[in-house]
Amino acid sequence: MSLGIVLNTRTDLGVAAISSVPFAYSILFNVSLGLTTFVLYIIFIGIQAFLIKNLKFSLIMQIPMAFVVSIFIEIYDTIIPHGKLFFLLAFTILLISNTLTGLGVYLMTKSDLILDPGNGIVETLCEYLNKPFSFLRIRFDILLVIFTCLSGLLIKGHIVGVGIGTLVSAYLIGKMVGVSKSLIDTKIAKFLE
Repeated sequence: MSLGIVLNTRTDLGVAAISSVPFAYSILFNVSLGLTTFVLYIIFIGIQAFLIKNLKFSLIMQIPMAFVVSIFIEIYDTIIPHGKLFFLLAFTILLISNTLTGLGVYLMTKSDLILDPGNGIVETLCEYLNKPFSFLRIRFDILLVIFTCLSGLLIKGHIVGVGIGTLVSAYLIGKMVGVSKSLIDTKIAKFLE
């Protein structure tokens, strides 16, 4: 998942909604993407704790998950070069990054152990508001993109990190979770027969 997030930032086409806030703030305040991702994840964990009024084990375990994801973002952000890409290559990398992110999200949710805080907060909101995941995920992502756009406009006078890649990612990451599920679940079922 971390590799997909960093590859997405290299396209300059716009990052996924969940990555838009940390990506924009890393640029706006000249700090690392891993750090801003970790800070956002801690905020998400705090909101979840406030909503459920409990620090249950699965919520506490999101803290090391946030740390590990952020560390891998730091590693990939350091070793994957930056550079101006022509559109076709950038778009191809965008497709690869969304595929990797979708696979990562699928594997994380399939393991049913610990959700990353970005998906954990949506799951908590679903329980709190008694709404389905898909209903709230779309609205949550839209709010993140609006927040990112407003932050860029207020701080720098222009939008940072949001573009056509954001729209593609909104569709493709969810689609890749579904494709991963159908491909992997089928193989697991055949293996277990």
